Amino acid sequence: MEKTIKCMMFVWLIFGSGIASFAAVAPLIIDHRHIDINQLTQLEIERAKSVLHIGYGHTSHGSQITDDMSGLVGFANWGGLGISLPIDIFEWNNGGTDGALDLHDYAMGGDVGYYPAWYNNTVAYLDNPANADVNVIMWSWCGQMDDKYNAGTLTNEYFAPMAALEAAYSNVVFVYMTGHVDIWNDANNKAACAVIRQWCIDNNKVLFDFNDIEHYNPDGTFFEFVNDDCSYYSYAGGSAQGNWATEWQATHTEDVDWYDCDSAHSEPLNANMKAYAVWKLWCELAEDLDRDGFRDEWEERFGGTSLFGNPEAHSDADVFTDWQEFIADTNPTNSDDYLCINSVSKNSPLTVYFESSSNRIYSLLWSTNMVDGVWTDVPGSLHMGAGGADSITVNRTAPAEFYKLEAELP
Repeated sequence: MEKTIKCMMFVWLIFGSGIASFAAVAPLIIDHRHIDINQLTQLEIERAKSVLHIGYGHTSHGSQITDDMSGLVGFANWGGLGISLPIDIFEWNNGGTDGALDLHDYAMGGDVGYYPAWYNNTVAYLDNPANADVNVIMWSWCGQMDDKYNAGTLTNEYFAPMAALEAAYSNVVFVYMTGHVDIWNDANNKAACAVIRQWCIDNNKVLFDFNDIEHYNPDGTFFEFVNDDCSYYSYAGGSAQGNWATEWQATHTEDVDWYDCDSAHSEPLNANMKAYAVWKLWCELAEDLDRDGFRDEWEERFGGTSLFGNPEAHSDADVFTDWQEFIADTNPTNSDDYLCINSVSKNSPLTVYFESSSNRIYSLLWSTNMVDGVWTDVPGSLHMGAGGADSITVNRTAPAEFYKLEAELP
């Protein structure tokens, strides 16, 4: 869906429009595409640490995530992968003391393969007043996912209980997961993962795709037939051809490109990648924890997350919806604050003046006919907002052109 808001003008005359489509809350899928830890900013990480309170239930395979989250602290402090962030920025503990991420490891006994124990343990944990601040629950699998698929119990023992928890605890985000790879049950393993992924896509859920990460090395090379120790095969049931993790580790520098750590049933590199990806998950969750499509920081800035969520609402009774105001990063409670073109130069080159946000990207489109609705990007007009008085200058001089200013999320 289009995530833009626009206003139009004819040469130097300004016309307001405010056309922006609401993008329904999308599924959040974290997988091998999200292992670049250097893509995370200090601001994103600090926000995750300030707003998330996580309960994590798992057994041995799931420990790869938290063990490597621990190892990541020192690796980042040493400047591994060129990370240049404050010391101990990736610190975590149960309670979030000293500015760490609040993550309760082994919060609930067992793993998600043991139904109904995992469901009952979740209810008991969330009903405990000591855990009243918990807003994220994540369960990992151990070796039961493909067996449940084969037995036809994934729905009754995973999807349905998760849906019941989501209904009962609407203030908590429940993270779905895929289980580890299993070369000895490859077909059922892949089929089970496909079902879980599709469920999350169809129902706009949050998924940490543990299984997908195990099919790729850090360079993005795909291995179709793999086992949880990172050995790869030419076909399921054949002989191992190598080990993608140990091969990559051997050709890269320890403590620079990767770090040693506990990684139950597997190799350190595999767990390294999961630690990077799970921090991407934490940052994404913190951006929109109430999962309404509006970034929480924007909602908080203008009164709080409880005030917004309806994309068609007009909180300030102007012509722009709350969704359009969000895309433009304008104040939805002030009818005098909206995206518009303040003025336009009459000389060549063309310069458009407007008020911008430093959190939005702007560009110009042009047309010779406002009626036919055919708009073309103006080359060279893409512009990161400076915040406050701003302008875009382009080399266009035709007096009979219409122009449209467009804002979008970075």
